[in-house]
Amino acid sequence: MPFHQAGAAEILRSVQKDESYLSHLKSSVADIVQRSFGTRTWLNVNQYSDVLCELGYYTLTTLCLRQTLGEEYTGIIQVDRNRRRLPSHLERTVMVILQCFGPKVLQLGLAKFEKSVRVGSFSTYLRPELRNIILQQIPKLQYSLTLLHRIHLAVFYFSSGFYHISKRMTGIKYVLIREWLGDNAASQSFKILGSVLFLHVVLTLSYAAYTNLFAKPKTSSKRTLSSCYVDSRKQCPLCLEERSHSSVTPCGHLFCWQCIHESLQTLQQCPLCRYHVLPSQVVPLLNYD
Repeated sequence: MPFHQAGAAEILRSVQKDESYLSHLKSSVADIVQRSFGTRTWLNVNQYSDVLCELGYYTLTTLCLRQTLGEEYTGIIQVDRNRRRLPSHLERTVMVILQCFGPKVLQLGLAKFEKSVRVGSFSTYLRPELRNIILQQIPKLQYSLTLLHRIHLAVFYFSSGFYHISKRMTGIKYVLIREWLGDNAASQSFKILGSVLFLHVVLTLSYAAYTNLFAKPKTSSKRTLSSCYVDSRKQCPLCLEERSHSSVTPCGHLFCWQCIHESLQTLQQCPLCRYHVLPSQVVPLLNYD
């Protein structure tokens, strides 16, 4: 008898359980590095240690044909897109690589492209007007990726198929191996959540379109281009504006004081690297440019 496809509730609980274990693993590694080599060394390797922790976790579970702790907790197992066999070794390898390195490579690629346009060799071949236009579009591209991820989540809430983009790209699905753990009653609630998320995306895009088409300030184009661009070194990753009252998290990332505290009220993790952060650990930087 074929297994039934896992619902959004089981997949989401599995992801939350895995993130809990990964957070504990990253905190333990960070504590060991800090105690052994000092805070400065930890800040230098922190961005790489998080990726390596994830890679090690999924290597010992998914790549070894074992369930992750979250998957075992909710009674689900990975299968191919036809739900007839386990994913091949190539499919699992590609999925793990995309999940561990995809966001970091995309983030570093955009940062490197912005730097090359702003002060690198690429900037010497561009006219100043074109260079300003490209720099102005980079924050919009970054926010477009955020909207794309929200659309992906909304589709997941409706179809209960793929929570991670890496699994959608490789076609890896989940089925229930212990059906009595399934929560069919939650499907309607998730569909409502997906509708709200779709509505939020539509309103965001509508407001952006209205602002760009009908609410442009009556200033010269040259002044508009220069005033809209915010240097990435001074930009808050949350509001995408120039940082106000710059504050630093224990993992070394900079945000506006108000933005990071509002984020931590919802989830006590760094929005960039998901390192566990308490509001009391955020340090305001005085006289920081």
